[in-house]
Amino acid sequence: MTVKTQNKKQALGEPSPAQKEAIEHVSGPMQVLAGPGSGKTYLIIRRICHLICHHGISSDKILVITFTKAAALEMKERFFRLTEGRYTNVNFGTFHAVYFRILKSGKGMENCQLISAKEKRAYLKHSLAVCGIEDIDAEEEEKLFQRISRAKSSNATESEQEAGSNVGQDDFSGIGNETLKKQFPAVFAEYCRLMKENGKLDFDDMILLCHRLLSKNKDMLSYWQSRFSHILADEFQDVSLLQYRILQQLAAPERHLFVVGDDDQSIYGFRGAGPDIMRQFLQDYPDAKLIFLDQNYRCGEKIVQAASLLISDNKNRFTKNLKANKPGGESVKLKCFADWERETDYLLQELKDMSYKELGETAIICRTNVQTLRLSGLLTKNGLPFKLYGKMDNLLEHPVAKDILSYLQFAEDSFGKQQAGGKRSDFLRIINRPCRYIRREAAGNSIVWKQNLLEYYGEIPYMQKKIEIFFAGLNRIAFLRPYLAADYVRNAMGYNSYLEGKREGDGTWMEVADKVQEMMRGFSSLKEWKEYCRSYTGQLNKAADKAEGVSLITMHSAKGLEYKTVFIPDVNRKLIPHNKARNAEQIEEERRLLYVAMTRAKERLEILCSGQPSYFLDQLSLSPYVAAAVSSSDKLV
Repeated sequence: MTVKTQNKKQALGEPSPAQKEAIEHVSGPMQVLAGPGSGKTYLIIRRICHLICHHGISSDKILVITFTKAAALEMKERFFRLTEGRYTNVNFGTFHAVYFRILKSGKGMENCQLISAKEKRAYLKHSLAVCGIEDIDAEEEEKLFQRISRAKSSNATESEQEAGSNVGQDDFSGIGNETLKKQFPAVFAEYCRLMKENGKLDFDDMILLCHRLLSKNKDMLSYWQSRFSHILADEFQDVSLLQYRILQQLAAPERHLFVVGDDDQSIYGFRGAGPDIMRQFLQDYPDAKLIFLDQNYRCGEKIVQAASLLISDNKNRFTKNLKANKPGGESVKLKCFADWERETDYLLQELKDMSYKELGETAIICRTNVQTLRLSGLLTKNGLPFKLYGKMDNLLEHPVAKDILSYLQFAEDSFGKQQAGGKRSDFLRIINRPCRYIRREAAGNSIVWKQNLLEYYGEIPYMQKKIEIFFAGLNRIAFLRPYLAADYVRNAMGYNSYLEGKREGDGTWMEVADKVQEMMRGFSSLKEWKEYCRSYTGQLNKAADKAEGVSLITMHSAKGLEYKTVFIPDVNRKLIPHNKARNAEQIEEERRLLYVAMTRAKERLEILCSGQPSYFLDQLSLSPYVAAAVSSSDKLV
């Protein structure tokens, strides 16, 4: 069968040979390795129809389970359209929703409640305070929740959780606080105690307790096994070991368990998922059938070949030979620039040359949230419409941005008055960043005056000198444009020393300061900068709900999406792979992230870098499917 014929048959709803074999599989376990764009949703829907229409399986006995509400809803709607609404009682749901439903069927669990994000943070803050730890930053908080999740996913007993005896001080990448590492077992125990005392569950508790319920209560297990005769699990590469064990419990004893996934798209290691789960399935079910969906219906041939070349460097994977059902097409463009400014100038010009319709079919896929926020500022400045996917924090609401603004605002308020001084709120925000040992009590009421501070420290000459130096710096920055004022605050007034060592998410606070300062370039006054901040924040809020414009998205959020044109910016060393990736397993996950980003493109893919290109690009730059261009003395080596 020719590629053109196969394309036509797929468009008409006829499956490929590999899809047909998977659709018609009836009894026992099967694993489908579904590459990007290989039609796995189509496959799952057709398989449900086949089970009902050709084998008489009752529709209410079929469970289709995936990770997101959006994915579950899409499959449900496509199934209803295909069957014209004849089978409305097929069970579609997310892992969390299905497992929570099972848990609530247990005795005494009818009224159990899932904890909110706000409550989780409050419980953690209290637990840290009990253990004598205060003032952790956002990244340490994120890492703690991830570590708590892994501890719970280890299937600890309730008594072990309360004692904190099942957790150690290992695996704290990204946390430099040694006290926090040593105290983690105690923090964990207190956190679990608070959860139990208040009758709250988080997602990890829910999964753990669901597994325990089915393990200990045979009647309950038998009931739920009788509810579902055939289970179809999507995105199997993203399940944790405990989530998988529950699937096994539900599928026993007939073992009609059908899993679909792609080890090359396993990108949630921080949630306890990994590509090994797919090999584990074959070990647990040695009689399982294995099907490869190796035809990509989404991407052009050269995109498929370039992405396949990239991912082939990973060792921990199933070997595949993906084929594109779109022959030819554009070469992947790989462009290296002398610096970030030239890279973004090129990107912005490419976007400006697009029609409104073309922008709506285009995505900029970034490694980190900070990148997307930095680019969103440039898009706003240039009047380019954009929409955001996933959780996006406003860079200008970051503590670093607020600190710099308070420095500039306090300086402006102080300059030109008979008495130097400004708002107490701004003063308290900046006076000890870096530490100047100025007490809060010295600040007075709503307005802080220099003279009052000098009088407060009248008996301490070296403190008076600190105050004089502080206000001299403020008077200096009051004359400067925002960009230069921020530079002076950071380098001459010591703010950079405060930033050193602070981390958040995928980056450092120093990097955030760099990006905020860069956004300030070109503004002539603090008033202009504040007006831009208001405009930018408004644009960002609108972009979260907007359905038009270029899509601005992270690699983690891009999975499952597709675009006619994709730009992947900043493919540089220390960013992709990220500098937090320290071992072979983490490096391979970083490569999978880039692979996911590349395979979102249907027709046009451009990979951009500046300064030092990622070593992931070494092999790509030599590929016949890639057109490499270097616009500086830097080389793709």
